[in-house]
Amino acid sequence: MADLFRFAPGYEHYVFRAGREPLFFLLLAFLLTFVAARAYTRVGRARGWGSGSVRGVHLHHLVPGIIACLAAGTAIIAFGPGGYPLIALSSLFGIGAALTLDEFALILHLDDVYWTEAGRSSIEATLIGFSLAALCLVTTAPLHADPAKDTPHWAVGGIIAVNMAFAVVAFLKGKLKLGTFGIFVPGLAILGACRLAKPESVWAHSFYAPAKAERSRARSELQASRYVHVGRIMDLIGGAPHLEHRRR
Repeated sequence: MADLFRFAPGYEHYVFRAGREPLFFLLLAFLLTFVAARAYTRVGRARGWGSGSVRGVHLHHLVPGIIACLAAGTAIIAFGPGGYPLIALSSLFGIGAALTLDEFALILHLDDVYWTEAGRSSIEATLIGFSLAALCLVTTAPLHADPAKDTPHWAVGGIIAVNMAFAVVAFLKGKLKLGTFGIFVPGLAILGACRLAKPESVWAHSFYAPAKAERSRARSELQASRYVHVGRIMDLIGGAPHLEHRRR
């Protein structure tokens, strides 16, 4: 590859030699793009800037994001590049993914909910995407592996598979934060999978009877009053919502 950050301590050993450079640059581009997009939209909201448009059509930034992802993914599959071209395409994919996930709520609701309470799902989706990419970065291509001393691969794979299964259940129950951090911290995903699902989650809509759905709704309201600080952290990351989501 390119070994672009050879001056950084540990980069050559853990990233370059391990073949993780494309994923590293994807993750770096993803993070920088998300920070830049949120900074721009927050400044634009504060100063009253108008949204970008083409011939009167509001051009959401998920549009160039999707185009970037499709272009980068297609080029990687079609040409199988290496070195600098692969790093550039990986970075382009990271940029596109960040722009797309930053407006995930719009795709989910098919409505412009960016600055509403429902728009927080975009921040959660971005955190999940970043966490999964970071997990791949730290777990791929381990160096100096010794099959005679290391834990058997099937055992490690089994543990990861079980943990991911609990994380998926947590996601289906609407426990996005527990599911995401549970990927890194074993036990948190199990906690999220075992707890009562949120009333608006896929799990609650699919499996809960009316009585249990009412319990879920009451529990959700209680938690919302207890964990106000979590919403403040989300506001700090993505900006506080100030508009109402009008359900169609």
